[in-house]
Amino acid sequence: MNATNIQDFSTLLQRLWSIENLLVEAMPGMIEKASNLGLQKSLAHHFEETRQHKVAIEAICKQLGIDPTGGEPDMGLQEILKQGDKELSKGSAETSGEEIDAILINNALQVEQYEMDAYMPAGDAAEFAGFEGVSQRLRLTLAEERQADTKLRFLLKSLYSPTAEIGQMGN
Repeated sequence: MNATNIQDFSTLLQRLWSIENLLVEAMPGMIEKASNLGLQKSLAHHFEETRQHKVAIEAICKQLGIDPTGGEPDMGLQEILKQGDKELSKGSAETSGEEIDAILINNALQVEQYEMDAYMPAGDAAEFAGFEGVSQRLRLTLAEERQADTKLRFLLKSLYSPTAEIGQMGN
């Protein structure tokens, strides 16, 4: 791997660290705003995964001699999070918990897609560079992001299905 490729890979890892770091900061607020117990649990579970993802990126960077904090804050994710906050702030006192949950889920789905789009090239670059273990770890994280996306899509669908209210009774 030449110096340019190492720098490009370093940039990818620093971007992933920035993404995970931003999410570690943002997710507790999202969990707090959620009214649906299933959404709260799903977000809380993924928050723990996100913390692990950040630690894994830090370990990979340490192994490769890269400063994970050396990159710029990820502006794309910052914009997605700002847009979600903007959508939530448009609400009024009459905004229902379901509406807030739908905004949270839609924003989280955008975040998951953004993360998947970041992890795919990083996993490929690690494999190309011959870092098989790093590639496997990045692909594991990608799989976890896909699972989170699937769970969120299921929750969104269940919030708006006619039978969802039956499952909500007694809560």
